Amino acid sequence: MNTKHLISIREPLRKLLVQIPQRNHPLVGHAYHFANASHEGQDRDAGQPYITHPIGVALILASELGFASDAEMMAAALLHDAVEDSALTLNDIEPTFGKNIATLVSGVTKVEGSKAGRTARRIATLQHLFTHARRDPRVLILKLADRMYNMRSLDGISEIDRRQRIARETIDIYAPLSHLLGMARIRRELEDRSLCCLEPRIANQIQTTFRTEQTGHLAKFQDIIRNLLNANGVRTSVRVQQKSLGSIYRKMQHRPLNQIQDRYAVEVIVSRRRLCYLALGILHEHFLPVMERFKDFIALPKRNGYQALHTCVHHRDQRYELHIQTPAMHRLGEFGIAALRGDAQHEERRTRWLHDFVDWYDRADASHHLMTELKRILFTREIVALTPRGDPFILPEDATVVDFAFAVHTDLGLQCKGGRINGARAYPFSKLAWGDTVEIDTDPNQHPKKSWISRVKTYRARRHIQHHLNSQK
Repeated sequence: MNTKHLISIREPLRKLLVQIPQRNHPLVGHAYHFANASHEGQDRDAGQPYITHPIGVALILASELGFASDAEMMAAALLHDAVEDSALTLNDIEPTFGKNIATLVSGVTKVEGSKAGRTARRIATLQHLFTHARRDPRVLILKLADRMYNMRSLDGISEIDRRQRIARETIDIYAPLSHLLGMARIRRELEDRSLCCLEPRIANQIQTTFRTEQTGHLAKFQDIIRNLLNANGVRTSVRVQQKSLGSIYRKMQHRPLNQIQDRYAVEVIVSRRRLCYLALGILHEHFLPVMERFKDFIALPKRNGYQALHTCVHHRDQRYELHIQTPAMHRLGEFGIAALRGDAQHEERRTRWLHDFVDWYDRADASHHLMTELKRILFTREIVALTPRGDPFILPEDATVVDFAFAVHTDLGLQCKGGRINGARAYPFSKLAWGDTVEIDTDPNQHPKKSWISRVKTYRARRHIQHHLNSQK
């Protein structure tokens, strides 16, 4: 190995080892030497030794996602391509590094098949990924760190078609997956880098607008809010968050860029949950709110666990979008499941969709529907509907009374004949809106019909309806 290659390895390796606790150095060092030997003679597209990629993935996990003290994740990051890109097998990994590390490595290893087409291999790889992630959700975080590194080094790939294929897969699967896991920081980066590859002209247009527009009013508004809340006894930090290129691009599908006002969000961070509501009251008292834009994601968190108060106010011919959070809420919003290590209850809640999804394609043998169902989960907007007791259930937009019934209990869904939405009588397939209170009416003689499958919106409802129909044959 030449001197240039040695330097390209030593510096990132040094940065990695500095962050890892000394007690974990033996395991991580062993994983590095094991991986380095397996990738001997292999180079990345840009010409660096291949081992720089596993080191880079481990460095992202350690320095950006908070996994420096997780020895298993560090070792798995270094080993994650050893099986896929060398003669090694999982039987070589598990005896040396243990079952947990072998599971992580296996989960992110592509499924290859000599006769299978690219689409079939992609579907099989995703099935493999999600099945392993149900056992250990860290598999998904490792996969996203791997994808982040690959997107950051995308320019090193000379073939335009290959770059665009990677970017398209990223924006179709991995960016929305990071959103579903509550990892907003990763989502923004993956969306922005994908858009720059797939739509460089539009990405440049948005970036130019951000660079050239006058934002002095935002700085003044920050100061006004900070001084107002401090004067009322609410200590706060206020900052402006520029919306991601991907977010602006989605808005441009409905209106021109120069008509999009909410290109920024003003983030208001207060120390405790109750102060979020106090700050909201003070702001609404001093500025005219746009009430249809108000959302309480603290009382009713999003499916990915995101919490904040969202509001929009008028000030001097401008409208400002405000997000009010505590520091803990902000961290969870940025890092999602990665910030919940050791909190099994919250981690399970954020990945419940994953368990249901894997159950669905396991039972249905529905690999040919996997991409359709996955995109339905990843891209569908969500609402929160309530039982009469106030228990919240997160459902896709346009979910029906029947979907809600199945979300509460399978028997309730199977016997649903309609119900009441906010006290008004509703049909079984009446659509729900955010914040609706739903009461289900049942009839023991009521049974699902085949036509129900095409009318419900959740895979949980479809799965139970199909299972019932099959049992009646």
